[in-house]
Amino acid sequence: MTKKYKKPGIIIATIVLVSILLSFILNMVLEQKISKAIANLPDSVLVDYKSIDTNIWLGNIEVTMPKIEVKGKNTNEIILDAKTKTIELNDLSYWEFLVNDKIDINQIFVNQLIANYKHNSVVKNDSYQASFIENIKQVIGVNEILINDSNVLISDYKTDSIIVSVPVLKINLNDLELNPHVEGLKNQIKYSDFSLEANDLMYAISDFEILTASLFKFSNNSIDIESLSIKTKYGKTEYSRILKTERDHFDLSIKEIDFVGLDYGFNENDAFYLISDHIKLNTPEAEIYRDKLVADDITHKPFYASILRDLDFQLDLKQINIDNGKISYLEKVNMENPAGRLDFSNMEVILTNVSNINANQPTEIEINTTFMENSILKVDWNFVVANESDEFEFKADLGVFEVNQLDQFSKSNLNVDLNGALAQTYFTISGNKESSRVNLKMKYDDFEVVILKKNGKERNKFLSNLVNLIVKDNSRDEGNIYRYGLDETVERDKTKSVFNFVWLNVRQGLLDAMTGDGTKEN
Repeated sequence: MTKKYKKPGIIIATIVLVSILLSFILNMVLEQKISKAIANLPDSVLVDYKSIDTNIWLGNIEVTMPKIEVKGKNTNEIILDAKTKTIELNDLSYWEFLVNDKIDINQIFVNQLIANYKHNSVVKNDSYQASFIENIKQVIGVNEILINDSNVLISDYKTDSIIVSVPVLKINLNDLELNPHVEGLKNQIKYSDFSLEANDLMYAISDFEILTASLFKFSNNSIDIESLSIKTKYGKTEYSRILKTERDHFDLSIKEIDFVGLDYGFNENDAFYLISDHIKLNTPEAEIYRDKLVADDITHKPFYASILRDLDFQLDLKQINIDNGKISYLEKVNMENPAGRLDFSNMEVILTNVSNINANQPTEIEINTTFMENSILKVDWNFVVANESDEFEFKADLGVFEVNQLDQFSKSNLNVDLNGALAQTYFTISGNKESSRVNLKMKYDDFEVVILKKNGKERNKFLSNLVNLIVKDNSRDEGNIYRYGLDETVERDKTKSVFNFVWLNVRQGLLDAMTGDGTKEN
């Protein structure tokens, strides 16, 4: 090599060597600082890892085989146990950190996370939230967070029973900014896009019911759920044995649920809100069983308007469609007899304005269904959530109905055998949370009521004859096609459900139509 090129070559080689050496030193210093920061974490947080690799020039940090254990502040027992294959922080901006005192990262990638968390119900969610924000000292910005192929388990701190299980979980969060220096949760936590996908989700709704879903997809503006089910985790007999007061036994399945036009978050007052333009439930099927031999639940049962009005968050569901639904209600009253059953199939339901945001606008429910396999039932129901008297109107139109279809219910539960046909039944119930008025008209032929003895099999001739002397056997009395029933004041039992209130009204209307003069009021 000539003297002319030898000197620049030495300079270049020196620069390269110094750069490599400097890079090595800076990476080593950075790794030591990270290790020191981890070592200086509170005693309640234990972190272990296989290695830390840094690239000072690219701003990349990779932690291999990290393991985190977090202990409860009061109990000193492990409440979080998490481990992952790798955690990668890519393109960390030193300029933002040095000049603007902001931690700015292009991407955080968490691969194959396995996390077990023990939830303590005594500690309120607000405490977790406050603790999380308080522990952040600087503004943190992350362009993208990817959590891939994760397995998350949440269990109860005291009982160790599973609360949430998600064996396959993926999360993608974009443009996250955490700013502890501003007021209001809405301003402290910001992001642009969010998506979560969970397979084989299991969630313990209560001590008695479990929710499962084969797929749960959640994003900024939509929720898609497939093969959802809510089931009581005990058999009917065992359930009745452990209950202190009566409670429904559930077996519900829904093929698919879609939320469209979803908007959620926190408003300026830090109140959570949930808004959706349209929710569709495809092919829901439910069997609801009530054992009336269990002690009565005498707690107050609020109307749906009151429940919506008293929610601790803001809700606005503009329309809900239920397609091809099916509900079976079973009620066991006598130990000797099987539970009576009422079936509603081919259900098409439209609910409009299920909301406590637009609370002055009426909530409307329109139901078209088949009752007991071959009778058409139409219902129109409305109420105004803002009305604190819980005023409502409930209209129904029942088509041709052979009343002996109710034998399996009326014989088991009422010791009554019904015969005959209802050609058409209309009724309107208008009322509030205290009482109501029912107006009913019906046409029917050859109606007969048979009162059974206690064994539910033999006819009580005396009572049957007495009842049928009072009950008109058809609606064509004195040339009238319809018979009319009216009760001006039906008192509500507030320890019973809204559907019990509807039944009380229907019963009073039927009794007046069949046993009274049957004429229409002026």
